Formats: sequence, C-alpha cells, structure tokens
Amino acid sequence: MSATPPRGAERAAERRTARAPERSTARAVEPAADSPVAPGGDVHLPAATTPAGPVHGGGPLGWFAALPGATRDVLTFASLLGGVFALMTTSVVLAPAGSHVAAWWPASGLSVVALLWTRGTRRWLMAAGLLAVSVLANLLGARTLAVSAGYAVSNLLETVVVTLLLLRAGGARSALATMAGLGKFLQACTAGAAVIAVGAGVTASVSEGADAFAVGRAVGASHAAALLLVLPWFLGSSPAPERRRTERVAQWVVLVAVVVAVFAPTQSLPLAFVPFVPLMWGAVRMGQRTVYGQLVTAGVLATLLSALGGGPFAHLSSGRPPEVVSSLVQAFVVCAALLVLPLSVAIRQRQETMTELQRSEALFRHGFNGARVGMLLLDRDGGALRIVEINAVALRLLTGDDGRTEDDLLGQSWSQLLDPLSALVVDGVLTSAGSSVVPDAHGWQGEVQVARPSRAWLEVTLSPLTEYSGTLYTAQLVDVTERRAAEEQLRSALEKERRAVERLTELDQAKDDFVTNISHELRTPITSVIGYAEMLAAGDAGDLDRLQLGMVEKVQRNAGRLLSLIEDVLAVSKVDAGSFSFTLARVDVRSCAWQACESLEKQALDADLRLAVAAPSGGIHVLGDAAQLERALINLISNAIKFTPAGGTVTVRLRVGIGEVRIAVEDTGMGVPEVEAHRLFERFFRSSTAQSEAIQGTGLGLTIVSSIAHAHHGEVGYAPRPGGGSVFSITLPLADGPQKADPVDAVPVEDATGADPTYSR
Repeated sequence: MSATPPRGAERAAERRTARAPERSTARAVEPAADSPVAPGGDVHLPAATTPAGPVHGGGPLGWFAALPGATRDVLTFASLLGGVFALMTTSVVLAPAGSHVAAWWPASGLSVVALLWTRGTRRWLMAAGLLAVSVLANLLGARTLAVSAGYAVSNLLETVVVTLLLLRAGGARSALATMAGLGKFLQACTAGAAVIAVGAGVTASVSEGADAFAVGRAVGASHAAALLLVLPWFLGSSPAPERRRTERVAQWVVLVAVVVAVFAPTQSLPLAFVPFVPLMWGAVRMGQRTVYGQLVTAGVLATLLSALGGGPFAHLSSGRPPEVVSSLVQAFVVCAALLVLPLSVAIRQRQETMTELQRSEALFRHGFNGARVGMLLLDRDGGALRIVEINAVALRLLTGDDGRTEDDLLGQSWSQLLDPLSALVVDGVLTSAGSSVVPDAHGWQGEVQVARPSRAWLEVTLSPLTEYSGTLYTAQLVDVTERRAAEEQLRSALEKERRAVERLTELDQAKDDFVTNISHELRTPITSVIGYAEMLAAGDAGDLDRLQLGMVEKVQRNAGRLLSLIEDVLAVSKVDAGSFSFTLARVDVRSCAWQACESLEKQALDADLRLAVAAPSGGIHVLGDAAQLERALINLISNAIKFTPAGGTVTVRLRVGIGEVRIAVEDTGMGVPEVEAHRLFERFFRSSTAQSEAIQGTGLGLTIVSSIAHAHHGEVGYAPRPGGGSVFSITLPLADGPQKADPVDAVPVEDATGADPTYSR
C-alpha cells in the first residue's frame, strides 16, 4: 500500500498518458530501463518489494509476484523495517571515533519512504516499528537507553514532519514533477532536518553534556543530505531520453573518477566544486533516476573518503572535532543536491512540455482534418482573412468539387469565394469590429452563400484565437442549404396553418355566439313550459286523473332536464368567453354543503340512497361565491346519486387542513374505469360505465365544477374509493389562515334537521 494523489489528478494523468499523438515531429521519448515505477502509488519501491499486483512470468522474483497481496504487503512491511534497522545500525557502528553522532544517516530517507508507503492504521504500526528499531539500533551502538530513546523520538518526529508536509503538498509523486513541487519537497526536507537537529542537540546536551549547537549542526546536515539523496530515488522519475551507451558509460566513469580524485586521501586542494560538473552533465543529459543514483554515489564516496582522511574537508578541519568534518561533507552533498535536483526537474518539465506540445499538435491535426464540418484557419491580413489551413469538407463546400485543390485556395481571401452580398456581410463584420474580427468574446455567427458553381448556403462560426494576439481565427462551416429549403417550406406551411387557425377561431366564435343565443332563446319557453306544468300538476286548471298527472310529471321532469342542459351550456360558454362572474364574500362551506344536500334530499330518497354529511364543528369560511360553490357541490352530489345503486350511501365530508379545506363527495357506486380517470374533467366526456348503464348526462357537470374550483384558487381531484365507488373532491384555501379541526362522526341529512351538529371527515 502507498499514499496516493487526489483522484482528479490521477485521472488527468491517466488521460494524458492515454493520448497518443497522431503525428510527431521529434524522436519519441521512451521509458528508461533504470526507471521502475510502482503502479498506482506515490512511492516507487524496488521491484523486489513492490506491493503491486501479480506479474505473470518467470525470473528470480516470480515467487514474490505469485504470493497473495496480503503476504506481499507483510513482506514489504518487514523489509522496510529491516532496511531501516540495517542502515541505522551501520551508521551508528561506523560513527567517527569521538563523535556523538553518525557521519551520515540514510535511514532517515528510508523511514519517510516507509511511512509514505503505508496507509491508515498500518501507518501507526509502521511509526511504532520505526521507533522500536531506532531505539534498538542506538543501543547496539553502545549508547545508553536515555540517549537511544531521545535520538529515536527525534528521528520519528523528523520522519512524521517530512511525511505530513509531503502529503499536504499533494502527495509524494508530485514532489519532483514540477518546480513548485520541488520547492515543497525542499521545504519538507528542511523542516525535517531542523526537527532532528533540535532533538539531537537537546538529547546530546542533556544526556552526554555535549555541545548542543555542534551536534545539532552535524546531525541536521547529515539528515538533510540523506533526505535529499535517498527520497528522490523512491519518489518517481521522468522517462529518460535515449542516449548512446557510450555517453552513459563515459559520464558515470567521469563522475566516479572526479569524486575519487577530489576526495582522495592524498588530495588536499579545495576542489570540492569540481564534482558538480559531471553531476550537471548527468542532470542535463540523463534521466532523473540516473541523476538520483549519481547523487547517492557521489555522496557515499565523499562521505567514506572524507572519513578516511581524504579530500579538502578533512585537511581543512584537521585538529577539529569530527562533527566539523561530517558537517562540511554533508553540506557539500546538500549543495550538490540543491544544484542538480532543480536542473533535473526543469529538464523533466521541458520534456513533458515538448511531449504535450507534440500531442497537442497531433490532436489539432486530427480534429481539424477529421472534422465532419468544414474548418478554416484564417490569418488577418489588413482588411481580409486569408486561408492558412483548410480541411477536405471545407474544400468541397467552397468549391463545389469544381476541380480546385487545397493549394489553389491557400493564401486567398476567403470572402472572394462567397457570393457578392455575403462577401459584403463578412467584410462588414471586419470593418465594424475594428481590431477584432468579432463583436463579442463568443465570436461571430451568420449565414453566407458561396459563389458559383456551389451556391451552397453555409452557417459560419468565426472565432478568434486570442493566444495569437487576434491575428488568427477559426471558421466552422456547416452546410445549411437543405435546412434553409426546409425552413422556407415550413414557413409556407405555417402561414397556411395560421390562416386556417384564424378561420377556425372565427368559426368557433360563431359557434359560441350561436349556442349562447339559442340557449337564451330556449330558456324562456322552457321556463314557461315548466311553470304551466307545475300549475297543471297543482290542479289549477282542474283535477287530473292518475294518467294525466303522470304525463304532466314526465313533462316537468324532461323540461327540467332540458333547462339544466341549457344552464350548463350557458355556464360553459361564459367560461370560454371569460365572463363567468363571481361575487366574492366570506362563505361558510358547511352551509353550502347542507343546502346542496337538502336540495337533492328528495332525489336521494327516490333513489333509495342514504345521504350524509361529515363536517367539523364551527364555521369553515372561504372567500368565494356561495351560489357557485353550492352549484359545484350539487353537480358532484347529483352525479354520485346517479351512479350509485339503490341501498348505497353518498357522503359529503369536510376536512380542514393547514390553510385549506377539502370537500369530498364519496359514493358506494359503480366507480370509474382506471384508464378513463384522467379524462373525467374534460368537456363532454362521459365514461364507458355511464354509456353502458344508459345513465343520462351531458358531460359538462364536472367541467363546470373544475372551472368553479379554479376560479376560487382551488383544485379538483378524483380517487377510487376503497371497497368500491368514487371520491370527488374540491380543495379551497381558507379565508382565516391555517387551522386544523378534530374529526367527529358523520350524521345523515334527514337526522340533522333543526340541529347544529359537528361532523367528522
């Protein structure tokens, strides 16, 4: 396991890696053989300990790759701790005689690698292991338990500080990828060196009476050098450029020879700067991993040879404490790292920039030449836009396949390829835009016509390439010839449709006028017929026998139906004309419900139905027209009576909610087919049940109910009743704001005469 970068950065890196250039103008960059990469992690471990997935194949490490992932993780964990312990023990044992500290401490770099490799709770276990092996290594170096514990705690604090700073900077993988990442890497190393310098100085001063400053200086330098040399080896590397084997070998030989010569036991001249030359040679010409290896090689050779008394630092510090020589040697190593690492990172960034540039060029070529629309790259020359690049689609659109080639159009003003009127439009855009070809940041878009022989209509989108100071532009050309022809046909069809709609509107208005007039004309004679029938039934013209009385009652009933039909037609006509007037006032919907039920009580008794009302106590007031609300309830209740067989029940329930009242009319009738429920409030709609049972009606009652409810800012609804039947409802806003009533029992209409009952939903 290893610390990983943010997923967004990882996916972006994968997309960049996945893009392959279509055409490259430089030699491809291949990964070097000395650049092992750990898949999916920040820390690059040697192949023998990489906790990657199984790698099929033979080789000396085939046994490791064949192990389960958990086993490989345990072995890697143990290997890291073992490596840290071995390095610590070696550094302590090989410490210069009389010195309180080791000359070099490479274990500090490997400790940071170990913490970066682990994750979650394993990181805490690794930290505990690092503390334990540090104490043990110092004890084996003949140090007391107090000194060993102090140095171990200081080492662990250094490791934790460097690890946290690297992770906070975006992960270890980005540390040596950019100059900004290198700066954060150097800050982490500096902070870690400062922590160990303070910790070691205090420990040596308190436990051994040593000079805290001298010890801290020596330890800080050795740890800084170790971090700068060891960590880069594990933090990833860039692909190495191809170099001849001869140059690689020569560069290594020169580096080793120069370092050995400068730090030879017999050499005392101040030539410590000379190794910088071959190191910089490697930074410029070789891959990053080669550079890291050469830094480690130079640091180890300089440290060992100086410990043997060779080189300028040993001679200059003759007679001084051993910590002075160690400090100078490690300062040399730090200077070498600070000189070489930035140069190596800069070279890596340059390689990546060149590769990205090649990919961008290949992508541009691929997108430009492979586009399914016409593409032009234009260069502004005075008042004209001249063609720099043109793809095959644009060539076909602009020439009409007349035999001209791409070379014939390059360098030509593209407005010369357009119809004169369209050329004036394009030139006008150039003139009005001044120094920019477009009037806004989004470009110019318009339609132009190509000159003969093509005569095609093109939709042009002209956009500036602002990166080139407004002198280069792209133009996208889309053939809209067929679309314009279709639009013309559509405009013609729409015009015909508009005239047809106007004619239909006139006919509809004439129909409405006719219905209104004929309804008014029919109302008077029908009213007269009903009146005379009532007089005949009352015996005003003499007594009638049973047969005559039955005939008169049929006249009354059918005349009443006809009058109701006329009233419904007139109401719908008023709704259509926008003249459906209301007189708004505070209305008690309880009273409306009772009056509607009382007016239909005889009809319910004749149909052998039980009619009941369920309402809360007290007034329930809405802002509305009492007559119209009562009319809506009469329509709902009469519908329920017509569709409920004898012996059934029709219940009007009032329920007060928060800010609204719901009036529901429930029946135990035949219900409505589910597939027809959505059409119940349509004009003239009658359900298949009503038609099959020959139930009389006009199909306008529910339409009027819906209009009345909406005029009162309310809603209508329908739901099937559990157990059979229907529930039609009207929901209206309360006039007095939010309130909620407790439910009580329902009371039949015939049992509530003269009483003031309270009713439940």
